[in-house]
Amino acid sequence: MKPQGIFGRKVSELSMTEKEKDKGFSGIGPWLAVGSELPCSVIALLLVGQILGAAVGGPSGATWGAILGTIFGFFLGVYGVYKTIGYLELIERKSQERPRYMPPMEEILEDVAFDKEDESSE
Repeated sequence: MKPQGIFGRKVSELSMTEKEKDKGFSGIGPWLAVGSELPCSVIALLLVGQILGAAVGGPSGATWGAILGTIFGFFLGVYGVYKTIGYLELIERKSQERPRYMPPMEEILEDVAFDKEDESSE
């Protein structure tokens, strides 16, 4: 009888596969980029709006500039996240595609000479 694990599953089914063990934190970079893109764009454009508003309209202009910069930063950040996720999905789809083999042109144009004659026909 094979050893049983939690809820009647086999112990081998519960263990991680070799691919999952090797992965570790290697796939965290793109998700850090996606997760930090929206807050960074909001904060950056808040500061830009505040500085430009203060230069144009004084203290009340700084407030309105910060508000407009935050709103513009939010929409720009959402668009950036959308484009980044689309790009990452494209990369993942291409990495899962089966590579096609295309021989070099020299190999295609090479004249093939068969050295062995068919001896069974005699």
